[in-house]
Amino acid sequence: MKEAIHLGSRREVAPDKIERLESKGNYTLIHLTDGSDFLSSITLGTLQKRLSSFRFFRVNRSTLINLDYLGRFTIHSQSGILLETKKRNTQDIFLSRRREPAFIAYINA
Repeated sequence: MKEAIHLGSRREVAPDKIERLESKGNYTLIHLTDGSDFLSSITLGTLQKRLSSFRFFRVNRSTLINLDYLGRFTIHSQSGILLETKKRNTQDIFLSRRREPAFIAYINA
């Protein structure tokens, strides 16, 4: 088990147990691999900095994903790239056009 990262709410979670994080205003909804979710009082930007040494990528303004749980991605001509995670049947996650080159470079590295 990897070192736990403090995520607010007096809760620490190992980064490999985090599937994705979603911004909810000044809060962050954290989705764990066991199917549970919890709300943290720490912003997504702050958590992104704390998770920078792990395989997390900010795919759009409000979503940070753990690339270890990236299932597949589909390139659509008009809507861009849509991502799916392995663990849960989630709705597609939109990859912003601005972050697309960095994502493709990271995946191909």
